[in-house]
Parts: sequence; C-alpha cells; structure tokens
Amino acid sequence: MRMLVLPLTLFAAVALATEIKVAIEIDSASTGRIPPNACYRIDSLCKAQGWEDSIVTGSDIDEASELAEYDVVVTGDRGYADNDFQTYQSALKDWVRSGGGFVGLGWIVYGVYRASAWQMDSILPVSCSLDYNFFASGRILVTDSTHPVTLNVHDFDIQSHGEWANAGLQPGATALGGYSEDTTGQASIAVREVGAGRSVYLGPIYFGDFQNYENEPYYDDADAMLLLKQAIEWAASPDSTGVDDSRQTPGPGVELREAIPSPFRFRTRVSYDLAVAGRASLVVYDLAGKAVRTLLSGNQPAGAGQAAWDRTDYSGLVVPSGVYFVRLHAGGASLSLKLVVR
Repeated sequence: MRMLVLPLTLFAAVALATEIKVAIEIDSASTGRIPPNACYRIDSLCKAQGWEDSIVTGSDIDEASELAEYDVVVTGDRGYADNDFQTYQSALKDWVRSGGGFVGLGWIVYGVYRASAWQMDSILPVSCSLDYNFFASGRILVTDSTHPVTLNVHDFDIQSHGEWANAGLQPGATALGGYSEDTTGQASIAVREVGAGRSVYLGPIYFGDFQNYENEPYYDDADAMLLLKQAIEWAASPDSTGVDDSRQTPGPGVELREAIPSPFRFRTRVSYDLAVAGRASLVVYDLAGKAVRTLLSGNQPAGAGQAAWDRTDYSGLVVPSGVYFVRLHAGGASLSLKLVVR
C-alpha cells in the first residue's frame, strides 16, 4: 500500500474557500468510541480543510430542519441499527433530491440491504437490492481520472474485507472506478445527480467495523483520502442546486455580504453593498429555482443596504424548513447566498 507521505493537515493548502458543513453519520452503538476509527479520521480531514463537521447518529438528522444545517452527509456505518433508520432514510431521500449532498462509504449497501429498506436506492448511485459480500486484496482502479471526484487520484491497494460493490448502477449514475480482481465490471466508485442534489458511492473506503481497526486501512493512503476529500467537495457543490450561485463573476462594486442569522427560524436580514446607485433586486428562491419572495426591487441608493425576510412567500404563508437562496441582481452582477430555515 502507498502510505501517506505528507501530514493530513497539509490538505488545507488546497482547501476550497467555501466552507462546507458535514454530518458524519454513525450508529448509536459506535458513539463514544475513541480513535483511531473511521469517523475520527474523517473528522480530521474535515478540520484540515476548515470545514465544519459533526459526528451524528440517524436520530440527529431524521428531520428536514436538522438536515438543512448541513451541506453533505457522509454515512456508511451500521446506521440501520438505529431504531429510527426508516425515518432517517426517508428524510435523507427528500433532502438529497432537494439539493443536499450525500457520500456513502463501504457498509451502506450492506446496511440498506440487511434492513430491507429501500429508500436509499432512490439516491445512491448503486442499487442496494442485490447481495453483498467481501473479497480479499487487490486494487481500486480509477477508470475516469477527469471527473472532479477522481481527479489526480491514482489506483490504490485494498486489504482483506474491502467491500465488493455487488450492486448495479442506478439509472443516470456514472462509474468512475472498479476492482482489479473483478471481472463483472462492478463499480467501486460511482456518482449520480439526484434531483437537485448529488450522491457519491465509495465502496473501497471501508467505514463499517469500528471494533476491528484493521478494516480501516485506507485512511493512511494519500489517494484514498484525496478521493474522499474530492467526493465531499463535489457532493457539496452549489452547482447541484437549481439556483446559480455566487461563483459567477461579480460586477464591479456589487457585493452580497451575509445573512444574519442563518440558520434562522423566524426572520433574517440580508446585507449587500452597491458602489453606485441603480436598479437592483433581491429575490429568495427555493432549491428548485422557483421564486419564493422578492425582498427589494427598483432603484437603490449607493452604499450598504439591508433587506429582511420573515420566512413567508408571496402569499404570506410561512415556508417549510430547508435550504433557500437569495439572489442579488445589480450592476450586471448576479450573486447568490444560501439561507437555511430551521
């Protein structure tokens, strides 16, 4: 196995400027375990990137308002052992289809299959309706090195108990990697656009057995860690929503500053700056790109400004919890900012 040469903290040198909020989902039987286990290694990766992450169980994120606090859910431990696994799966399905990011590692196929619960099938790149087993040794083969998830990732070794992704691709999914000892073409790395969201399957990243640390060799491998990092970044990309984001080139002297508070329950204030007076609009959209509420429209003075949103739509009805975007049009610029409603 090729071992990590540089300290994990050096990943921070290439971190995105955009902060990502990550939920690392484990089952209730695994909480309180000490390092070196998988969730703590993923936690270290997130912190090295400057991302905000939390280690949670399914019961912590089984409601829309709870999921709305995150950009990505990373799961793969025996979450199906939680009593509320069915509720968690249903909420996760709706959240991803509405624009959330999902990264499933290792045991997720086993977990869903054993639980006889197929909600995950609606978001995973691979089908969970087939059988599951292990195989020993071999390598993960990257078959597409141009995708953002696998860019600059080289083939890497796996040890015994690496997961055999004995599951077919879902419609619309793309395989990015396979196994050196597999002759059936099963995917070890796969991605899928799901509604407005994104989903990644990483079969080789073993995450399930917290009692046997030998089943977690990939967190010392530079390519495996780069693969996981890029999978989280891709799943969290605002491009996966129905709303264009602020990565567009801004016009001169136009800035969409912040929303305070966000997340919020009842009311938030959006701040912006205009270098010159002129026409401007500030509109709230849902994840499908549908306009929800216009906060301001018309000629605006130069300088700093604010607009408040009381969580109501054009009809005056309170909108559901979830993720929304506020978009500023001014001076030839179109800038967007995410709003989280609890």
